[in-house]
Amino acid sequence: MARESIVVIGTGWAGFTLAQKLNDKKFNITIISPETTSPYTPLLASAACGLYDFSLAEESIRRKSKNFKLIKAYVDDIDLDKKICFCRPEFKALADQKFEIPYDYVFIAPGCTNQTFNTPGVAEHALFVRNVHDAMAVRQRLGDILEMASLPMKTDQEQRDLLHIVVVGGGPTGVEITAEMYDLVHDDFSKLYPDLNGKITIAIHDVAANILTAFEASLSEYALQSFTKRDVAIKTGSHITKVEADCLYTKEDGRIPCGMLIWATGNKQVPLVEGLPVLKSAHLPRILTDNRLRVLRPDRSVVDSAYALGDAADVQGGELPTTAEVACQKAEYLAGVFNNNSWDKSFEYTQHSIIAYIGQYDGVVMGKTTWEGPRAWLAWRSKNLLWTRNWKKKILISMNWFLNYFYGKEVARI
Repeated sequence: MARESIVVIGTGWAGFTLAQKLNDKKFNITIISPETTSPYTPLLASAACGLYDFSLAEESIRRKSKNFKLIKAYVDDIDLDKKICFCRPEFKALADQKFEIPYDYVFIAPGCTNQTFNTPGVAEHALFVRNVHDAMAVRQRLGDILEMASLPMKTDQEQRDLLHIVVVGGGPTGVEITAEMYDLVHDDFSKLYPDLNGKITIAIHDVAANILTAFEASLSEYALQSFTKRDVAIKTGSHITKVEADCLYTKEDGRIPCGMLIWATGNKQVPLVEGLPVLKSAHLPRILTDNRLRVLRPDRSVVDSAYALGDAADVQGGELPTTAEVACQKAEYLAGVFNNNSWDKSFEYTQHSIIAYIGQYDGVVMGKTTWEGPRAWLAWRSKNLLWTRNWKKKILISMNWFLNYFYGKEVARI
């Protein structure tokens, strides 16, 4: 009897988990994605700031122990009735050589892309923190502005302008990249660049009234006060109108010089999701599914052969967050359903504690109980290890933490 064919679109948290959990002896599995690795997104800020090598912040999709086909390509469209994916290679030189992949079941998990809100200059001048390439660019730019500011012809004001770092977004990603950056500046660069002491400044800009708005108000306020004590500027209610190579403009403050701007806010759906003729949520928008993660048509009928998960999808009436936790739980649920033929089982999301690192061995945790301080930092470190999916990386990350303590970070040996 021929095995049924499954196509998995995407290699983010949802797609990667499906690729590893689905029974490759029961199904013919094809993974289609422009990426051949999956980033550990909670680890990107740490990697960008030198806590460990970039290779530890991503995982290769291919496995000697897994039997599936990985195709490096984009899915431009899906015929949900004929069960065909229309694809094009990721390689620009081959982009016109389009091809089709038929399937029995399709799992739509392409993730999201950066939402710039059509702000002029963001795409050209801002840095992002979505994958390892982004984290590399952040580290490179940080080194560049320090070296440029160290040149003898630079005036004091030019140094201060160049060494002003702006992070746009007060959610966990923006807060954690700010925290890691502050630690690196405070603990390492203050010794490596003594002539620049006091000239490196960091600011978080967010249109919201506070940072970490997904957390309880008391924890959000604690994080705000912690950053303020360390002279990290928190610019809430900030409306950015334009970004240029050496500055940004806001409605409130006008032109603000900066040497680096990190854009860590907003999700935008990829063209595939935007173009699919299916039921979608009003916000973002995301593909809506039933409680078994099956895609719903505009008339709310079910597409039995199509499932959607990850940041691209939401359960109708669920309004679940776009987090790695949700993506992984959905992927594990679907793998269990297909591997065990448990077709009548509904998806149920289990909320775990959410954690954010705010710098200098401090953090905030919200769950059944809430707490902050060094215990929260330890919980954050522990969860970072839990995100990694193999013991080799867990051991290497732990060794890097130990070595960094005695010998300094990757970008700041002492």
